[in-house]
Amino acid sequence: MSDYLIWQDREIRFDIGVSQLGLRKGEIVFDSLNQVEDTKGNPGEMGSFIATNLRILFYLDTNNRINLSIGLDCVLSLEVKSTTSNLRGNTEVLIVRSKFQDSRFEFIFTNMNLGRTTALSRMQALVRAYEASRMYREVRLRGAIISNKNLMLLPREKVINRYNNVWNLSSDQGNSGTFLITNVRLAWFANVAENLNASLPYIQIKTVKRRESKFGLAVVVEINKASGGYLLGFQTPEIDALLAEAVNLHKLFTEQPIFGVEVDAQLETAATPQLVRKSEDIELTDSEYNEAGAMLAARKYGGGAKGSGDPSEVIFNEDLGLAMERLPRGVTVESLWRIIGGGPSSSK
Repeated sequence: MSDYLIWQDREIRFDIGVSQLGLRKGEIVFDSLNQVEDTKGNPGEMGSFIATNLRILFYLDTNNRINLSIGLDCVLSLEVKSTTSNLRGNTEVLIVRSKFQDSRFEFIFTNMNLGRTTALSRMQALVRAYEASRMYREVRLRGAIISNKNLMLLPREKVINRYNNVWNLSSDQGNSGTFLITNVRLAWFANVAENLNASLPYIQIKTVKRRESKFGLAVVVEINKASGGYLLGFQTPEIDALLAEAVNLHKLFTEQPIFGVEVDAQLETAATPQLVRKSEDIELTDSEYNEAGAMLAARKYGGGAKGSGDPSEVIFNEDLGLAMERLPRGVTVESLWRIIGGGPSSSK
């Protein structure tokens, strides 16, 4: 099972159950478009293309069990091209290059909807908005979050309460500072140095509990394993009030999450033919998507290290009892064993 409480923006899944195609709490549709072709995976078949604040969804109109869910965090680059055909005239093509776990995928969506010939180019603005809102979703330690003893607020963020003289127990001596509770995160910074701080979005918090420490009772914030698995302890004379407020706000956020992905007119007008994000190594996680669908997807969309080229055909070898790439004509498994000198000989 994936460690992410919210997987939609962090994973690529193939042929998921219809229930997982539905929007989760806090997920908002940015745009939708019918008459779209998954040109690389299902050429010649029309489907529906839906972009949300967390992912790109696609499913075939004739069978919605054939589908894709592409988390925006997995997108490496977007490229929009215009093509011309005698049948449909000018059409728009969106190329999505992405990475999940140790695999790279390339998806090609062709817009056959003559009424909205530039709809797919809006996806660049969506990815930019997702990038700009990472503070809503990522744990930051020693980040640029404080200015003149005040938390630098995010759009739609409000400070609910501020607690002074709260000790961070991460060091042997502890550090005294200010603890802030907002509608999207918990934050703390040291009085002696603003760069000694922590920004803990509710989206990445697993639990907030009271625990015993070597300094006495403390409020302990446990971060999801996929985001570092940190345990951060805080001590204050107002432990009961701080704990109750943090637990309640965390619970409220879980019911009504704010992901911070908002596309404004300026981002939309900044569209370019190609949008490239820095390629970062993504931490390996277990996933729940259809494994058979993933194997098929590797053949359809996979492209090796560079995301291009078709993988060899995969077949089931009855002698080995394993799936393997089809061998070239005239080559057998037995002959390969003889070459490396580790297999059975043809003569006994």
